[in-house]
Amino acid sequence: MVYKHFSHPHNMKIYEVKEGQTIRCSGCQRLCHNSPVVGCWHCNFFLHALCFTAEHYIEKHPSHSQHPLTLIPRPTYCSGSFICNKSGEIGTSFSYCCTLCEIDFHLHCTFLPVTVSHNSHQHDLILYKGSEGEAPDDFCKICNKSLSARHSCYYCNDCRFGAHIYCVINEVELEDGSSDSGTTSSNTEGVAAGDRMLGGASQSDTELLILKCCMISVQKKDSKITPAQRNNSKPA
Repeated sequence: MVYKHFSHPHNMKIYEVKEGQTIRCSGCQRLCHNSPVVGCWHCNFFLHALCFTAEHYIEKHPSHSQHPLTLIPRPTYCSGSFICNKSGEIGTSFSYCCTLCEIDFHLHCTFLPVTVSHNSHQHDLILYKGSEGEAPDDFCKICNKSLSARHSCYYCNDCRFGAHIYCVINEVELEDGSSDSGTTSSNTEGVAAGDRMLGGASQSDTELLILKCCMISVQKKDSKITPAQRNNSKPA
């Protein structure tokens, strides 16, 4: 079975990432670890299943509810890159953006868990949104680099324990809360409870996820068709 994605001109297939292979997702720029990916081998273009099935349009995201966010495959700025308003890190691939406000989020930063438990701290860490009230004014307790008040981080207010998003989360499993980075998560921002970043899923699981998302997309489009339009489309 072949698949199409708006970001790539060629047909794509599901491939199993074998142990020892180094394949990087062209959507989120993260490594694909021992899990199926959808890709074009000829172009070395691969996507995690969630990156492949990510919604093109988010009507109202908690971090930017004023305007919709649109998924774009590459930055439109002259520099060919963007600075994520969530993490403060540079991005060169998929992003959710609001062109009116020049807001840009990495694809994976758009779906951050609100609460995480990390093995570096005894309490749950809460997602702190930049410019919300009093900002953490100290250093990341994991990498010892400074935290910016403008960007999000994970924070324990009782202990004044703050950490960069990237220091806490390497790969988020939104379905069962597990992660290979010593992190568990819950209540994810801007994503349905059943969605997930894949890690260790079988090829059939990936196919089911892709087919499920394709069916949901078709149902959404079909729901916008009026009864009159549906009747007019029937053959005489």
